[in-house]
Amino acid sequence: MIMSIDVPIVLVNMPVSAVERPSLALGLLKSALTQAGLQSTIAYANIWFLEYIGIADYGPLESCPPEEALVDWLFAGIAFPNFEREQNTFLDLYFERNPIRAGKGMAERRANFLRLRSVIGGFIDWTADKILEKRPAMVGCSSTFTQHVPSLALLRRLSERSPDLVTLMGGANCESIMGWSTHARFPWVDYVVSGEADALIGPLCWDILNRGRDIPPADLPFGVFGPTHREAGYPAASTRDLVPRAVIENMRDLPLPDFSDYFAEVEASLYADRIHAGLPMEFSRGCWWGERSHCMFCGLNGGSMTYRQKPAGQAAAEMIEMSARYGSSRIEAVDNIMAIDYLEKALPHLTALPEKLAIFFEVKANLKRHEVEKLAAAGVRWIQPGIESLDTRVLKLMRKGTTSAHNVLLLKWCRQYGVRVSWSLLWGFPGESDAWYAEMASSLPLLHHLQPGPAVRLRYQRYSPYHHTAEKHGLKLLPAAPYRYVYPLSERDLSDQVYYFEDSEDNDVSGHFTVRDAYRRPGLNAVAKGIDAWLKAWYGPTLSMLSMQDNGDEIIVEDTRAIAVEREHRVRGLEREILLAADEGSPETRLRERPGAANVMQGEIEAAIADMIARKLIVRLDARLVGLALWHPYTPILPPTAFPGGYLDRRSTPAAPRADRENCGVHFARSQPSPVSFAWRSRQSCRFVHPCR
Repeated sequence: MIMSIDVPIVLVNMPVSAVERPSLALGLLKSALTQAGLQSTIAYANIWFLEYIGIADYGPLESCPPEEALVDWLFAGIAFPNFEREQNTFLDLYFERNPIRAGKGMAERRANFLRLRSVIGGFIDWTADKILEKRPAMVGCSSTFTQHVPSLALLRRLSERSPDLVTLMGGANCESIMGWSTHARFPWVDYVVSGEADALIGPLCWDILNRGRDIPPADLPFGVFGPTHREAGYPAASTRDLVPRAVIENMRDLPLPDFSDYFAEVEASLYADRIHAGLPMEFSRGCWWGERSHCMFCGLNGGSMTYRQKPAGQAAAEMIEMSARYGSSRIEAVDNIMAIDYLEKALPHLTALPEKLAIFFEVKANLKRHEVEKLAAAGVRWIQPGIESLDTRVLKLMRKGTTSAHNVLLLKWCRQYGVRVSWSLLWGFPGESDAWYAEMASSLPLLHHLQPGPAVRLRYQRYSPYHHTAEKHGLKLLPAAPYRYVYPLSERDLSDQVYYFEDSEDNDVSGHFTVRDAYRRPGLNAVAKGIDAWLKAWYGPTLSMLSMQDNGDEIIVEDTRAIAVEREHRVRGLEREILLAADEGSPETRLRERPGAANVMQGEIEAAIADMIARKLIVRLDARLVGLALWHPYTPILPPTAFPGGYLDRRSTPAAPRADRENCGVHFARSQPSPVSFAWRSRQSCRFVHPCR
């Protein structure tokens, strides 16, 4: 029998992290602590922060790329009060790196950021008051992306206010060397967990309750740094990025996360009617593709690429149970990649449900038509497939194991079955040729009936092959420049602390396409313009469409794209056979296997292919003929508000403040909805113990 103790442990989800979903990290830890007989509560300080600063100011912080360190900078004055770099210099750098946010209104935005930084102390004090009211024995913060400095700021204030309180940190930002650096450099953090804490959190917290800060290094779980390490020394590691981390080998026995505190907080929130919650769930860790071929830019699995998964039947049953428990049909799988056997073994359980769930999964981009159809039938209505590029040569540089033909076909099948896609076109890879982008740009207008993705510059992440083998690729990586205005650390120590890096040989590290890029890279410039045109076509008043129907003798094609040669095509005979073969992306060499092409002269076949290409109905990719038209009828695409990971409606402000918010210094302002990268925001559901995507 497990003994229970009524001494609260407070787990804190700091800003900025998505308010439209609970913390999977902390939900899992709360369940583990309950199993261990320990009482815990989760404080959703990210929701408090939204209420504190107002929805108008919250949006720009939430959508800012994490490597720009804007949120970290806002909280740095409280975390590191004796480290004051010139604030305007940081903002100069910010607007230089983010020209899309400069220009008209920049002075107002600059002043607003300075004002926000000045009120962070009030927010931290207010948050500390609310936590200390619970009289906790220990407080732990989860840290992923922009939560690190906010967490350090809160724990510092708590340790000053309550010296006997034991503080803990964990999460993706505490993975191996980053966790070691956090513990070694910031002494107000008592314990840091590097890796997956599911199995160790209960015994660790019991030991802390009994021995406080005096647990000898030999008695600490593998992957945990404690106060005694600061005197006795830290565990040796073969390399700086292989500092010990805890790993869970069997996921089958992990408990379901406890999200009760989140839903209670949302129900009482000023923004309760604006938050449409999703349920983050986890069915695997690691990446089965990464075990075979680690994508060059990916640093999401830290020191544990090994793939582990829950059985397919268990995964389906857990989705159903969590949906019933919390009254939400939105399920966001935070897995790096969907397990291979889920298509055949998990999806049928979900397909059989009378009322479908709305599910998000990350998948490999080489799915076939029938597989996308199965996903849609089971309720998987949103995917992130890692498309990354529409040029096979760039994909080879990434080691993606896919081709441009795979990617275009997947976009087509997702549009066919109403599955929304989160994807981006990455650029800036070592060894890429601008001529490749010039070729890519010429094909973009053909795809305006399919869902577009933005063009995004490659970012160098810790733990990625590019980071491990930088010199091999001609890279001289240094911590992203904004961090120098955040952390009071030397360049060497900063290199141990942060997740994002930049090539010091590249004078232009803006994440956006700039005039300089346009001048030196005309091919990339053409792609940037092509993506802009594609996005405008997709979000315009009338969606472009290319669809077809086959009556057995002829295929009737309707084409409303701006590039259309004709509004209607009637395709018969050999051209019909070619269009049918191209529908599945058939290799040209197999075209003669079609009944209508078996006894036809090669010259006739080539002429028919040329005709279909000229009509812009098919395209040659990777020695394949790829048909572009959907079959009529097709399933309507979901709106962005239907994201399974949840949605925050920014169109209105709340009418009246909640009682305990009245004196917290908040302000409210009406704001309009702004474009949001759901793919990026979904990363905020990452776990306390596992760096995710």
